[in-house]
Amino acid sequence: MFRAVKSVPYSIWLITCAHAVTDLSSGALFVALPFFKVKFGLSYAELTAIVLLQNLTSSVSQPIFGYLSDRKSRPWWIPLGCFISGAMLLGSLLVPSYSLVLLCTAVSGLGSAVFHPEGAKMVNWLSGRSKGKGASLFAAGGNIGFALGSLFLGALLAGDTAILYLFALPNVAIGILLLWTLDRFSRLPQQKENGTGKAEIAVSLNLPLLALLGMVLTRATVNSGISTFVPLYYTSFLHGSSAYGASLLTVYLAAGAAGTLLGGPLSDRYGSKKVMLYSILPVAALLYLFKILGGVWTFILLAIISILLAATFTSSLVMAQKMMPGNIGMASGLTLGFSIGLGAMGVLALGHVADSAGLSWVFSLLAVLPVIGFLLTLFVREPEDLPEKHPVPEV
Repeated sequence: MFRAVKSVPYSIWLITCAHAVTDLSSGALFVALPFFKVKFGLSYAELTAIVLLQNLTSSVSQPIFGYLSDRKSRPWWIPLGCFISGAMLLGSLLVPSYSLVLLCTAVSGLGSAVFHPEGAKMVNWLSGRSKGKGASLFAAGGNIGFALGSLFLGALLAGDTAILYLFALPNVAIGILLLWTLDRFSRLPQQKENGTGKAEIAVSLNLPLLALLGMVLTRATVNSGISTFVPLYYTSFLHGSSAYGASLLTVYLAAGAAGTLLGGPLSDRYGSKKVMLYSILPVAALLYLFKILGGVWTFILLAIISILLAATFTSSLVMAQKMMPGNIGMASGLTLGFSIGLGAMGVLALGHVADSAGLSWVFSLLAVLPVIGFLLTLFVREPEDLPEKHPVPEV
């Protein structure tokens, strides 16, 4: 295992760290929701609107940036997106009005959209035949960033307003490091699918691809729903402490890192479809138990659910990249972004359910979605691996 980790090129580790720092903002947003609720007196629907807008700008626009990345590599997008995501999330905590919160979180999401397709494409190319392992490391960086973001901001919110400025410090630091090493990425020989070196859009919207995107959509709705409503459920509904809600979210997001690390190598060995089938269905039963059991079982159930959902995330990313070998950036944008952004729209609907019927009903609805995801996965077809045409230098 240590030999496998040691064989990973330095550049993949660097991009993985940048992914973690970029996604600090996404994880921190959920912990910031109770802060926004108290500061501006918001309803649950208004809170989920913040999540929706941030997800739409960070996710739905990713295929566009993926297309542009496929046509011409832009490695400077990696430090740029990393910096924007953190700086604007910090701005949302300091602005004096709800409308400015929406603006700042939207721009923060746009920075995330700039980062992800270029980063995922670069990692895919550098990973050679071990696409699953590379995707796992990249995705695990995001999960770690989500988890640390909630913990980091939770600690900062417990202090004075002045220390909130520390939130953007990791983004500035990793951004500078990336700029120092940017010439290495700029010198990388790019994969050329045609004589011009520019990717052509040749996406066949067949049933297997649509089914895969539908599975990603349902999985994203479940994941965003849990991330959004678990802190609110234990702070606003059960009147627990914000620290307890933040700790639950941290456990959930941290466990996801284990799932991403498992999902990729398992996809390399057994196939992405099998990993998705055996991971998504048990989540339905576990979510049903989540409402019944309490105490330490709450943490255990959240950890298992997170591992299973994260495994489906990594395997679906690998599957999409195999289905679209000539458009890796767009495949990454569709999987990391577009379907997840549409899934956030489901979270907005869940916010209205919470306002009208109560938060308890939200988790009942979330338990149904994994069954739909399982049925959609049955229509996904595993493509054959394509041979590597170019040697991959270690950078």
